[in-house]
Amino acid sequence: MTDKVLEARVKRLEIKLDQSIEQDHERLTRLEDVLANFIKSNQDGFAHLRQQMEESQQRNDAGFAKFQQQLADSRQHSEAEFAKLRQEMADSQKRNDTGFAKLRQDMGYLSHRLGDLVEDLVAPSLPEVLRDVVECTDTQNAMLTVRIRRRHPSQPGKMLEIDAIADCGNYVLFNETKNQLTPEKVTAFLDKLGIIREYFPEYQHYTILGSVAAPAVATSLIEYASRQGLFVLGASEGLMTLQNTPGFTWRAF
Repeated sequence: MTDKVLEARVKRLEIKLDQSIEQDHERLTRLEDVLANFIKSNQDGFAHLRQQMEESQQRNDAGFAKFQQQLADSRQHSEAEFAKLRQEMADSQKRNDTGFAKLRQDMGYLSHRLGDLVEDLVAPSLPEVLRDVVECTDTQNAMLTVRIRRRHPSQPGKMLEIDAIADCGNYVLFNETKNQLTPEKVTAFLDKLGIIREYFPEYQHYTILGSVAAPAVATSLIEYASRQGLFVLGASEGLMTLQNTPGFTWRAF
């Protein structure tokens, strides 16, 4: 192979090498550009993500601060409501205490008035009842007692109360006076009459009668008490008079 041919080959190889180097350089340049764009894109994405995270954190902080404020407002409102409720309960208790005090006062007044009714109206009428219904004419000497509390002779723990007692001759009349008469109160008085001799042994040989009295007595109660053999007294023109219908038959207990 001649020197010229060899030189031509070397020349061609150099040209190819230069072309290859140039192509590699171009590919490297393109790769660097792609890598730079990738890095830049990622940096932009990371920056955007950081911005979103910061904005989200700010929103969360603002939301949490708002929630704390709402919680504080709610607690303050609840405390105010509880304070108001406690005050209302205290006011209600005060009104109830005042009402109960007045009720006790009214009950005391009614009890006093009931005592007045027994002493002023009912008791003075009992001797007249005896005179009108039984053989007892000596009313001037009739014994009359009001508000009697008698302890059981053999059972000291038991006590019996009677509003008024009138006795004359061989008869004794026990009276129960109520502000308002009911069937239950009549029945309770009948039970009391059933054991009356246990508490009043001095009347063992007497004929015992019973009477109930009230300022006003319904017709149905008059009929009920009359069927039980009780005298019924009611107010009429400022006096206590017998309310039993004609033909009434009293009962001895």
